Amino acid sequence: MTNAMFTLEQSPVAVTPKLRRLFSRTWGHVAAPGTWWTGPERIAIAHLARANRRGSDDRDPLLPAAASDAVARLAATPATTTQTQVGAVIDGIGLGRYVELVGIVSEVVAIDTVTRLLGCDLEPLPTPLDGSPSRDPVPPAVKKRSAWVAMASPPIPPNVLAAVPAAQQTMIEITEALYMTGPEMADPDITKDGLHRTQIELVATSTSLANECFY
Repeated sequence: MTNAMFTLEQSPVAVTPKLRRLFSRTWGHVAAPGTWWTGPERIAIAHLARANRRGSDDRDPLLPAAASDAVARLAATPATTTQTQVGAVIDGIGLGRYVELVGIVSEVVAIDTVTRLLGCDLEPLPTPLDGSPSRDPVPPAVKKRSAWVAMASPPIPPNVLAAVPAAQQTMIEITEALYMTGPEMADPDITKDGLHRTQIELVATSTSLANECFY
């Protein structure tokens, strides 16, 4: 990754170097072989997510049909996801591949959304890197409980990607940068980036409502 990535020069407000470095690092994570998907497959997931958010009904022959369909739904119409659909995809491609796929789509959508809100052009997706997936086993703490996917306990958002620790860690880093860290969430009177906790939660709640979040 070069230093020219995520310059966000069109933004009317200053973007911290820390955030730009995080976005660049995430792009490197998306391009590299993951736990279950290769670099080219991961970039195919990212491209497909972008295309479907723009209204395309594209699918990618590099991916299993169930994976392409899942990417399209998660990127464009996530509120239409059902437990039956999630179960069918996991049956078709495996828990690890599905969770990693969710992580990639979430990372791309989050960063693209911030980039657009800053009035900037979307950053080109990186060139995929060679190599094989690590195929690290699902951690023993990850179990199927009442959630739609097997996850670590307690059943809270930071643990939903726990079946693939690398995906979980990347998403936590993005969440902490764009929302709050764990310790910050424990403080009901925190002020972050000029917003009081009540204002932060108002923005989060409004965004969730607009996107029909059913968590």
